[in-house]
Amino acid sequence: MTLKVDEVLSMVGGTGENSYAFNNNIDKGKFGRPKAIVKQNVLELYSLLHPKNFVTADLGCSSGNNSFVLFSDIVDGINESCDKLSLSPPEIHLFLNDLQGNDFNTVFRSLNEHKEKLKKEKGEKFLPFYPVGVPGSFFTRLFPKNTVHFVYSTLSLQWLSEVPRGLVSEDGVALNPGNIYISKTSPPIVPKLYFEQYKRDFTMFLKHRAEEICSGGRMVLTYIGRSVPDHSESVGNTYIWSLFSRALNEMVAKGVIKAKDVDTFNMPLYKPSMEEVKLVTQMEGSFDIVEAEMMEPFWEFSSKTEDWVKCDSVKTGVLIAKEMRATAEVLLAAHFGEAIMDDLFSRLAEIIAEHISKEKGKHVMFTVAFQKRD
Repeated sequence: MTLKVDEVLSMVGGTGENSYAFNNNIDKGKFGRPKAIVKQNVLELYSLLHPKNFVTADLGCSSGNNSFVLFSDIVDGINESCDKLSLSPPEIHLFLNDLQGNDFNTVFRSLNEHKEKLKKEKGEKFLPFYPVGVPGSFFTRLFPKNTVHFVYSTLSLQWLSEVPRGLVSEDGVALNPGNIYISKTSPPIVPKLYFEQYKRDFTMFLKHRAEEICSGGRMVLTYIGRSVPDHSESVGNTYIWSLFSRALNEMVAKGVIKAKDVDTFNMPLYKPSMEEVKLVTQMEGSFDIVEAEMMEPFWEFSSKTEDWVKCDSVKTGVLIAKEMRATAEVLLAAHFGEAIMDDLFSRLAEIIAEHISKEKGKHVMFTVAFQKRD
């Protein structure tokens, strides 16, 4: 069975214990530099164009707090620019995009709460904004030509439009048996196929954004990626999928699931290096990169980094497994069935706890700012 990513990929909806909204900790983490980069690029953009109506789009908004975590900085950038230029501030059109399976209802139910929070924070600097949900893949066209001033996307562009072609042959032979992503035991062809799919997808992403973004428009993308050539580096965030594979293979050994089910499942994601992002951007040719910065928070980055040594590894393993469940459960259940999910994530929590009791796991996150070429 071929996994149709745009039909099954979504974060766990609602606000329950396993939901993305409940477990997403992005606004609790150390997210200062991406916020500063967003603000600075909006300030520069608005100072140049100063449109009466400012159009911005969040691509991959999901249903948790990250739907609005950077919006306050967009408002700050516009206000600062207006103050410098003695201009009246604009009204803001905010497009919230994600796949059609996304829980937009939870996003919009929380809208009044976020508006009231912004009003208290900004006071007289609060700017009216008008949000609209835009379901669809960001690997396709989403908006009319030359209408969007600023695009941002937060930890979404690791997802691919499809599982890389060729990982499972037409007769069911798997190239990456026992793994659900790139690992130390993957043959060299596997990372190559993943990169080729990423290159196709990101090229299309840039091509479509170039059509939609107006002249001089900007884009700020924050990735979960990697800092080293080796995809299976044990301290990097790609390694967590090796721990996932380990949990699934334990279930194979116990007779809970079949080995073939693990062998034929491959995650539709790719965690690029900053160099790969720059390479594809240069090859596509529509944008210049104006700024790029990297961060490496620990896996349990909802906690203060300096407190890691005091962490209870068991509790932290449960926390991280819950975050991963909120992100990946819908996708995994489409292939393995919902019945094994509790068992899978319970095993994963134990495996993560064991791993971080020996060494710290790190996310690699980097933010890249783009300007559309004239």
